Amino acid sequence: MLLGSTQGALAALYETLQASALLLFTDPTQLSPGQAVLVGGSVLFVGTVLRTVWGTDGQRRNKVKSRSEFTPVYYHTWPPVKAIPCLSPFGMKLETYLRMADIPYETVYGLSMGPKGKVPWIEYNGEAMGDSGLIIEFLNREKGVDLDQILSDTDKAVSRAFTKMLEENTFWGGVRNRWINNIDKLQEVVAPWTAPRIIMFLLTRSARSNVRRKLWTHGVGRYSRDEIEGILEKDIKALSHFLGTKPYLMGDEPTEVDAAAFGQLSVACCAFPGIYLERLVTVDCPNLQAYFNRNRTAIGQTGTS
Repeated sequence: MLLGSTQGALAALYETLQASALLLFTDPTQLSPGQAVLVGGSVLFVGTVLRTVWGTDGQRRNKVKSRSEFTPVYYHTWPPVKAIPCLSPFGMKLETYLRMADIPYETVYGLSMGPKGKVPWIEYNGEAMGDSGLIIEFLNREKGVDLDQILSDTDKAVSRAFTKMLEENTFWGGVRNRWINNIDKLQEVVAPWTAPRIIMFLLTRSARSNVRRKLWTHGVGRYSRDEIEGILEKDIKALSHFLGTKPYLMGDEPTEVDAAAFGQLSVACCAFPGIYLERLVTVDCPNLQAYFNRNRTAIGQTGTS
């Protein structure tokens, strides 16, 4: 009898919390004081759980020190999602580079951010480092790697231009297309992340609000949906036309720009099926779909493995 009463009370609490959370994001003026306290307490609880599970900056620094005697690269990224190992295109880029360069690494899954407040990040020789581009430059020096050694100075300039187009322009259009226009698909995308439904609801809406602010600050959040899709179309078709029938963007051998392109295309092709960006790559630019599949096979990257 007591068990049944407890379960009933928890179910009622869950329904109240779910309704309150919905009001918070649709019409917060309708929240009663009691509902506001309930939602606020839940958010604090979720935050405490996340800090306990994934750690704070101070805990991260201690963790780095405790591993200082090891030399492998510790690659920190978000947990795998349904279709790909990482929802961040920069995480996919960095892991692709590590595989292309044959650099041993150990994956550390979590939601903690790196020194620059970003994912992915690495630990190496007791030091933490963020930003995928800076990490690659560091590992090139540290490991004596140069995937671009076959390129001329002109080719290197073209390679950098495409990398920056994809990461500073295409990326933000993709963020808008996924996190704002198709946020309803996120729950299915992160299905492997086991968490109570209400917690995922709160995290999803909180993430969307944060993304919306970043997009507005960047400027791309001020454009209409048609304008964003026009920008994405020009970028993706430019990449497609430049690739043509070549195996890789710069010729017959993979280079650093292929890691960057693969990272962006991984999320475009796999993460949110049916959205505009996915159709643009897979239907309008089939050579990019073939290029993505070819790279995925070459580095042994499949599903969430």
